[in-house]
Amino acid sequence: MSNLGKRKRYMTDEDVADFNGMKEAISDVATAVHESIHAEAAPGIYNVVINYHKFSREALMYALNHMMEHKATSLVFLDMTPDDRDLWLKTFLAKHYHILFDLSCLSFILFKN
Repeated sequence: MSNLGKRKRYMTDEDVADFNGMKEAISDVATAVHESIHAEAAPGIYNVVINYHKFSREALMYALNHMMEHKATSLVFLDMTPDDRDLWLKTFLAKHYHILFDLSCLSFILFKN
């Protein structure tokens, strides 16, 4: 192949400025995505859930894991009254928290005395 007839296009100052602007914008997006990967689903959700005294730590960790994967659920949970949080946790754990014990043991495991 021959390079005859082909001209190289040189970047003007304006092209360089545009390129640098796009590079900076892409870098900012990448930084934002990287930071959001490690962010809590909803700030404060860990302390609110894990310090709930009516359920075992294992059950609370199960609920917390669900909330960390579902940001909308976390945000709504934080806005709930204490009674509504209690109801939500009871309902969620009864429906989703499966253990290999009999049902007679379930209340002992889920709910502290």
